[in-house]
Amino acid sequence: MTPPIAPRRRVLARLRDRIVASDPAFSRLRLASRAVLSMTLIGLLLTAITFVHPLPIAAYGIATIIGFLGSLAIRDVTVRDQIVSRALAGLAGCASIFVAGLLAAYPFTADIVFLVVIFAAVAIRRFGPRGFAAGMIAFIAFFMGDYLHPAANQIGWIALAAFLGLAITQIVSSVILVDDPERDFRRATTTIDRRINLVLRELRRASRAGTVDRTNRRYLQGHLARLHAIMLMAEGFIPQEDGGALAGHGPASELAVALFDLQLSVERLVAASMRALPPEDLLVAALYRDSPGLAKTAEGLRGAPEGNRVATCQVLLRTAHARDHLAAKLAEDPLPAFAKRTDRPGTTSAGGNGTPAGGSGENGKTPWIPERWHLPIQVTLASALAMAGGVLISSTRWYWAVIAAFIVFNNTRSRADTAVRALERSAGTLAGVIAGTIIATLLHGSIAVSIGGIMACFFFGFYFLQTSYGVMIFFITIALALLYGLMGLFTPELLVLRLEETVLGALSGVFCAFLVFPKRATAGVTVALEGYLTTLGEALDAIHARAHGKDAGADILAPSRTLDRKLADLATAARPLGGPWNVVTRYGQVREKLLVLTGCTHWVRALARGISHGRTLSADELAEFDRLVVDVRERISAARERKDRFFLKPPRSKPAVPARTPRRELAINEDESPIQALEIIAALLERAMSGPKRANFPTEEPAPHSSLARPAEGS
Repeated sequence: MTPPIAPRRRVLARLRDRIVASDPAFSRLRLASRAVLSMTLIGLLLTAITFVHPLPIAAYGIATIIGFLGSLAIRDVTVRDQIVSRALAGLAGCASIFVAGLLAAYPFTADIVFLVVIFAAVAIRRFGPRGFAAGMIAFIAFFMGDYLHPAANQIGWIALAAFLGLAITQIVSSVILVDDPERDFRRATTTIDRRINLVLRELRRASRAGTVDRTNRRYLQGHLARLHAIMLMAEGFIPQEDGGALAGHGPASELAVALFDLQLSVERLVAASMRALPPEDLLVAALYRDSPGLAKTAEGLRGAPEGNRVATCQVLLRTAHARDHLAAKLAEDPLPAFAKRTDRPGTTSAGGNGTPAGGSGENGKTPWIPERWHLPIQVTLASALAMAGGVLISSTRWYWAVIAAFIVFNNTRSRADTAVRALERSAGTLAGVIAGTIIATLLHGSIAVSIGGIMACFFFGFYFLQTSYGVMIFFITIALALLYGLMGLFTPELLVLRLEETVLGALSGVFCAFLVFPKRATAGVTVALEGYLTTLGEALDAIHARAHGKDAGADILAPSRTLDRKLADLATAARPLGGPWNVVTRYGQVREKLLVLTGCTHWVRALARGISHGRTLSADELAEFDRLVVDVRERISAARERKDRFFLKPPRSKPAVPARTPRRELAINEDESPIQALEIIAALLERAMSGPKRANFPTEEPAPHSSLARPAEGS
């Protein structure tokens, strides 16, 4: 019996919603398409050349490497810089494959030189994405040359293939599939609009039932989590000041503030609805942008007695207004914020660097070896171990172990992060071996289907590159199984050998990460937490100055917007603390503290918005405001003093902090009370310091902090 249509549609709608939410601007889709299209065009062009003159296999290899790595790793802003980066990467690749070919007759020397190449490839990452791309291509090109043994008379054809690969990749990136930040921003705001509709629909279902049950709460938290991630992405497309600062003044600032207002309004709407749901007809009017209906409701609320239901209606009206305000900004074409700069902000520091964040801290200080050499030494030693062990397993496939040892250090911040990456790679390879064996067996002899499957697997692998390393490895392993099938080399034993070599390489990486210049996860967390607390203090200082009538021209919203990104950095740094070996004992504790800081970030936004609207405080209110500011600063200082133990269990002997007077039942008005917002921030910081079992803070803070979604993983 087939399931009912409605549940089936809801499942499909949720699936589509997750896909769209994970890539609202289609940037991952474009990245994967760019890499696959480059590889396809390169393959077709080289095949056509083969009809005129046979090309060495190494020529196909170097061109393919340049095709996908040139698409994924080179993220320069201008076309000129892109060409320079690709040219340097191409030269590094050609030189590497040529040297490897010359040393093919001297295996021991070739292995030593390979380790030198590995050291250099990691060392030049400190020059940013350009160095990372050149190093990666040089690394892969060397083992390819060591395996394929290109002759000296083939270097001209290899160089030609590399040049064609560079040219095609540049054309695809700058002509066919171009980055357009304004277009991406508009796509992101479209997804934001849909996400808000999902929030309104969920509130409508709750309003029909008359209560917000556990299911409604779970869906609302999920919608807010994705909305928060999309908001950060959308703001990232807005042109920034030199140095990567968020927009401060002018059209870019106005656009960022419009996003800021909308996010805060939606968060407060969900929080207010936990106390009193708005009427269904008002939710329908907001959902379908019924301006007359909303205006009628607003008129009816004038003079209405204050209460939670009325307050929720006011917040809903404010959300609708913020939504319309952003829509009015988007009606301008082109957007003034993007008029002067058409590059995506921040791409010059795009990911892929792989250099661990944070200072050396307490992690294996070695004064006679500068810290910039720690990672190159780690990776080189891990690769040497993998090489030695890999040769014992297979004298021809040992490079799989070296690749695993080299790659597990990419984009890691600590030894625990490296261990997580190694586990993901091993698990993805295991799953890929199982699936690849089945698929390659079923498709044996079907050349066209196998080629299509290879391209599809590469596409999905590149698509998940930025979100799930294990899934990427899964698809790449299947693609290799199909490729071996086309070459007539496929056997299940070959894939098992790949798994063995991969696990060996991953273990070598973990071994060196823990024993050679170990970088504890808490070091990266300490740096990220310091950044968060510093930004929190700056936001508080700016708000305090504005409350006293100082710095009237300063943008007090900018620090509170920056706080969002600092929280995302902290969530990323804290991820290894909740790794597989700490799931039972620590994951809930880490997650809870991140939730508390999420609530703190929300109330800083609310406080900044209320003060920026010019809300004046009476003398008594200002005195209480000053006292609370001092209180919050003390709590920030206390958090900074134990930042290296922030996510660990709090000391039991810490004296209790006197509880504050419980607040009255809240009626959420047009602007949040600054006094109330500061009280909640102080209470949340106390909770973060004290842990879940302490109750020395007001337990009546409103739903916002509890209904706010947790930070997205890896954001």
